[in-house]
Amino acid sequence: MGAKSSLKKWLSIKIKKLLDDEMPIKIISINNIKVGKDSYHNGNLQIRGNGKITIGSYCALGKDIKMITTNHNYNYSSIQYSFYKKYFNQKPEIINKDCIEIIIGNDVWIGDNVCVLPGVKIGHGSIIGAGSVVTKNVTPYSIVGGVPAKFIKNRFSGSVKEKLLDSKWWDWSENKIKENKEFFFKNWNDETRE
Repeated sequence: MGAKSSLKKWLSIKIKKLLDDEMPIKIISINNIKVGKDSYHNGNLQIRGNGKITIGSYCALGKDIKMITTNHNYNYSSIQYSFYKKYFNQKPEIINKDCIEIIIGNDVWIGDNVCVLPGVKIGHGSIIGAGSVVTKNVTPYSIVGGVPAKFIKNRFSGSVKEKLLDSKWWDWSENKIKENKEFFFKNWNDETRE
């Protein structure tokens, strides 16, 4: 192994370590993105389009997540916006003007390499499997996955989902969270077996 090759290897290890030490990255509110408390992503979070995005509190987003808030209007002769800019110096109307907002509830886990399309609402406590393309709304405390993402199962029974949704624990103060350790360390699926 030559000096150049050794330097490349050493540099790549250092860069990887530096990047790994910086993960996860806290998501902050900016422009059209509103974020609750302590939501994080693991790198390369891409926002495409100018639509509004709301991300709740305590969300965990994987690496290489795309959120697309606009869509091409396929009702015209050409679908390519560059064509319209070149020949007419204007773009056609964007479709679904009222549906471009993406809303991600509180305590949501989104796996790596997920794409969320315009107008989608992901309910509180949901899990989106890695590699999924989310094209439709996801109900609270459900697990979905695939292309397009489809319902796999509920995380909890209906009564447990109601208790968790009613608690709105994501709105609790830090002190109240700390005072309720048992609530967070309880296996809620055991409750349905008792």
